[in-house]
Amino acid sequence: MPFSQVFQSLGAIASIIVPAKPSVRPLEIDLERPEPLTKAELAVLGRWVSEDGAIRLDLRPNGRFGKQRDQAPGHGGRYEVDASQLYFESDAGHVWSGELRRGQLAFGEKRFRRTLQLDPARLIRSDR
Repeated sequence: MPFSQVFQSLGAIASIIVPAKPSVRPLEIDLERPEPLTKAELAVLGRWVSEDGAIRLDLRPNGRFGKQRDQAPGHGGRYEVDASQLYFESDAGHVWSGELRRGQLAFGEKRFRRTLQLDPARLIRSDR
């Protein structure tokens, strides 16, 4: 038996024994929002601005956010709310978390205050 056939046979056996590479599991955020928003989610919706005014953060009801810095292109991604904790994943793959404390969003040393609050009744009707 030539070596090429031996190697082909060994390759076929190895592909049976070794499982295929598992697929990457996406972040589990339901962007369709079939269920009503929780109180925690309603508490964070709207536009937030950093204390120095250099960063604007828009938290939308569909689980998406937009972030804009002065003199820099904006970017966005997904977020999730768990009680007072917020978890963010940008479209570029960066991940960070924040916390809602006394009406302010805190990300490490950065503090954000809300400048635009969305009306929950109008929001729920228009989000469907």
